[in-house]
Parts: sequence; structure tokens; C-alpha cells
Amino acid sequence: MAAVVRLRRRQAVDRLDELRAVRVLAKTMKQTELAKVLAISQPSINKALKAAAKVPEVREGFSGGSPYEIVQRFAAGQIDRDQLVDELGRWEYARTPATDGVDWLADEPVGTFEEVGRALDEGLIDEDTYTAILEARR
Repeated sequence: MAAVVRLRRRQAVDRLDELRAVRVLAKTMKQTELAKVLAISQPSINKALKAAAKVPEVREGFSGGSPYEIVQRFAAGQIDRDQLVDELGRWEYARTPATDGVDWLADEPVGTFEEVGRALDEGLIDEDTYTAILEARR
């Protein structure tokens, strides 16, 4: 069971890497050429590029483009707990926007500490790891 869970988590980060790579290739290739090389349709490339536009670049010195992605890489077995805690302890988090009590449905910006809380809620990290990240931020 654990192996299957890790494989599914790896798929998520592999997809982010794929989208970033397609975005880079599209700067030097036509969509039709890229589709032929990847053996997919041109509309699929177009759709992938639209999705890729929403994927943040990996920050220098970090293993992901967002706190949530860093946690995903940990959950997929690509980084260890020490690296996770170090990176999320050093991350410069975006401010969580204040609400006026009405705009609670507004999209949250990428890079807030709420992403770490989401990872905890989804079981990607445990309470001890969450606490270690909080301590590293201090």
C-alpha cells in the first residue's frame, strides 16, 4: 500500500516537472513539432501549455516552486525530512490576504504558509514535522 501511495505522489511532482519542461521546449519549438516529438496531439500541447503557465518556477536553493510542492516532493520520497524542514523554514511566505468577511471565496495566492497547513490536513506531513517547520521559521 505504501509503495502505491508513494507512486501516486510521485506522479504529481513528475507532472509539474513535465509541464515546466514543455514550457521551456515551447520557447524554441512550434506546438505541432512538440506534439509530434511527444506523440500527442497539438491540442494536448496547447492544454499543457495553459496548465504550465500556472506552475511557478522552482526557486533557487529550493526543491519546488511553492511550499506545497516542496511537501509533495518529500511525500514522494524525493527529498528527506531534514531538507523539507530546512527549505520550509527558510521560505519567504506570501502574506495570506485579509478578508472583509465577504471575500472568503477568493483564491489564495501561491506561497502562503497555509499550503503547509493544507499538507498537514491531507496527511502529506505529520504533526511532528509541522512543528519542526514552525520551529525552523523562528
